[in-house]
Amino acid sequence: MTRMDILGKLFGSSARVKIMRLFLMNPEDVFEKTEIGKRSKVAGDTLRKEIKVLEEVGLIKPRVIVKMTQKKPTTKKPAKDDGLMERKKVSGYGMDPSFPYLTPLRALVTEIALGKEDVAARFRNCGQMKLIIVAGIFLDEHASRVDVLLVGDKLKKPIIEGVLRRLEAELGKELTYGIMETPDFEYRFGIYDKIIRDIIDFPHLVVLNKLNLF
Repeated sequence: MTRMDILGKLFGSSARVKIMRLFLMNPEDVFEKTEIGKRSKVAGDTLRKEIKVLEEVGLIKPRVIVKMTQKKPTTKKPAKDDGLMERKKVSGYGMDPSFPYLTPLRALVTEIALGKEDVAARFRNCGQMKLIIVAGIFLDEHASRVDVLLVGDKLKKPIIEGVLRRLEAELGKELTYGIMETPDFEYRFGIYDKIIRDIIDFPHLVVLNKLNLF
């Protein structure tokens, strides 16, 4: 398969990109097909089709993992060992580390998912936003304290959490985030709070800044 053939297959649909993100952001994990569908929000024939395409180009490959599952009762009458866990082999898929374009592909799908203006727009109706900082997963800096820091007034936390859940589905990975009211952030910033310094002093991207602190 030529490079152009691979690119054509990789970017053929939005569903495919969602599934790609799941594996690219979780390179060590193995997922059952049902979990792939749940985390990427792709289902049915589309899910089966896109998994097959990604397997054909070599981005993912079948894996067998051992999971702990609830042990089924062996008799109608409850036994002493009923309810215990047992080890069970299940089929799934994992990313193939030998795929030749992993690093640029991971950077590309993350950049496509989160342009600077796009991030600010997502939180537009979540309150009076004063500061939005992204780090961690968005900059491929996995040791960062948070992936997203949100600061503002009259923040609508249920709406914010809904936005974050949708971002997690798009990126295929759980996000670490901080939500602060402006006075709390300003106080922490003023006393050189360790958490705030760990965010600001290390690689990060300021998406929105209406504060005059830095």
